[in-house]
Amino acid sequence: MKVILSTLNAKYIHTSLALRCLKAYSEKDFDIDIAEYTIKDPVMNIVSDLYQRGADVIGFSCYIWNIEETIKVIDNLKKVMPEVKILLGGPEVSYDTEYWMNRIPNVDFIVMGEGEETLHQLLTELTGSKKFHFVYGLAYRKGEEVILMPGRPKADLNDLPSPHRFEEDIPDLGKRVVYFETSRGCPFSCQFCLSSIEVGVRYYDIERTKSDILYLIEKGAKLIKFVDRTFNIKRDYALEMFKFLIENHQGTVFQFEITADIMRPEVLDYLAENAPPGTFRFEIGVQSTNDPTNELVKRRQNFTKLSRTVNKVKASGKIDQHLDLIAGLPEEDYNTFRKTFNDVFALGPEELQLGFLKMLRGTGLRLDAEKYNYTYMDHAPYEILGSDVLPFSDIVRLKRLEDVLEKYWNAHRMDHTLKYLMEQEFNSPFDFFQAFGDYWEGQGWQKIGHQLEDLFTRLHSFLESRNTPHMDIVLGLMKLDYFLGHKYKPRKIWWDDVLQKDQWAGYMKTLAERPEDVRLPRVAGAAGSAWLESSGTGASAAVGSSAAAGEDSAADAGGMIGSDGVDAAALAARDAGVMSAAYGAADSGDGNASRALPMTSAMTAQTVMGARDFADLGLGEKELQKHAVLDVLPFRLERVLAGASPLAAKGRTLLVVVYQQHEGQQAQYYTLPLGEEAAAM
Repeated sequence: MKVILSTLNAKYIHTSLALRCLKAYSEKDFDIDIAEYTIKDPVMNIVSDLYQRGADVIGFSCYIWNIEETIKVIDNLKKVMPEVKILLGGPEVSYDTEYWMNRIPNVDFIVMGEGEETLHQLLTELTGSKKFHFVYGLAYRKGEEVILMPGRPKADLNDLPSPHRFEEDIPDLGKRVVYFETSRGCPFSCQFCLSSIEVGVRYYDIERTKSDILYLIEKGAKLIKFVDRTFNIKRDYALEMFKFLIENHQGTVFQFEITADIMRPEVLDYLAENAPPGTFRFEIGVQSTNDPTNELVKRRQNFTKLSRTVNKVKASGKIDQHLDLIAGLPEEDYNTFRKTFNDVFALGPEELQLGFLKMLRGTGLRLDAEKYNYTYMDHAPYEILGSDVLPFSDIVRLKRLEDVLEKYWNAHRMDHTLKYLMEQEFNSPFDFFQAFGDYWEGQGWQKIGHQLEDLFTRLHSFLESRNTPHMDIVLGLMKLDYFLGHKYKPRKIWWDDVLQKDQWAGYMKTLAERPEDVRLPRVAGAAGSAWLESSGTGASAAVGSSAAAGEDSAADAGGMIGSDGVDAAALAARDAGVMSAAYGAADSGDGNASRALPMTSAMTAQTVMGARDFADLGLGEKELQKHAVLDVLPFRLERVLAGASPLAAKGRTLLVVVYQQHEGQQAQYYTLPLGEEAAAM
């Protein structure tokens, strides 16, 4: 009997851990292949491929993001392969299973819950007596009747074979996200999450886990994402695993979901001292900072402790952090969500993901939907359309905010510009993203695509439409961000004012003759600002400090998947940068304290990636013509970047951006004050 286990992934770079667990358990007795597609693949392409494989049984792993596309594949597959047995499994069909059996008549079986033992027993019955009533955890048809068997007891994880040692996976390990679990279950009871249904946490033997990870590293895995719901629930276990990964990473990047408010100080101290920059990446689900909301969804969370953890991790400069929010939870209206957003944004995460509540089958919140007057989509992903405190009109507005948040902040295309705007020109980060999102949709831009230049010109248009003051500073910061967004010297610019040819030539000559006057940029902190010293290359970064300023700044590098092909150096160094370790308000220079937001690790990436003093570059006029761009900014750039007010930043700055001098080097920028403060110029 030929069996194919299939799923429709979100992207080609993802691998299905569930399918590999099923295959590993049953392959000794049955002929099993894995077939992976994406939700973007044409249905007929998937059907044709499965048809040509000639299976007797085809199983599909089902989630909210692929169930509707999977149904289309099944319905067409049964028309061309009427004798094939169709089997479903996964979280989407493990609850309300009778509904799925009735909705999809072409499905013969559904495996409910953990599937390794159930699938093996089902395949055994299919090749034998077909006594399906012996198979616990199975839904099947008996004539017109749907039979749901009792659930199967949870397996001893150490009895399950490793899903990570298939020879056929080795060629693609370096190109894909490898999902890995060290445990199953969750200790918490959040009512919006399916993980709350399974009580308790079970662990694989730690030595087996280490052995599998070493195997993956040695075979070329570049990014391993742990799917444990709370990786740090057991302090000793987490600390031992962190130590093991630090000692054996060989450039591999590891991503974890952690619960930040229970992270122990000794674990944080160990990571701060020992974690190589860019090796670890943390995902932290904050969801809401509204205490009544968290109580209603049975989410125990201490935001003060969570903030302490996030700040300490950020200050270490070693680990990128991805924080999650959920809009639409009970008693979270538009105004309280605004506070939640600003509370979390103030922590300065490298990414802030805004999601919308989904009423997942089997969750307590779906069962209590009427209590909060929830309306939601009938089909997956079951996203809410409104509640008693958050009408659809507010959801629509938050969707606009989410759109520009993804395009601008999470993409790190204009970090310097956005930081200035949110500190100096808008009441809060939420207000900036909301106003810009409203303007974006008002212009109809959500209906058309965009190039990199469009993102700059559209932000500029929005700011001019509201008569934003100090647009000369905004434009200067946008120029900086635009230049730094290119790996090589850009061939075109999107603004009109450019240096005249004689001005350009004069500055080039001065730079070549007086390179010692050119400075590395500053990094802001609570106590002032300090000139950065030299730093390492690649994912390694030195720490620049200034005793006079009383400020420490630490290098930060993080790995993140960004394309189908995963380059190790790019993963480790994508977000490399230098950021302030302090989070207080910076003195603006005019007696007022600005609302200083933490700098993201991407914000000053160019300072870390092989930065050297300008004089050490040894560039003559010809090399500068080839590798550098110049612009005169009508303000003191380093003061603006330090959080000073526009009034305190009067002056002029020559901005010098130098592009690739050797393989792997990113653009590096330097500054030179002009005018009275640089009479020699």
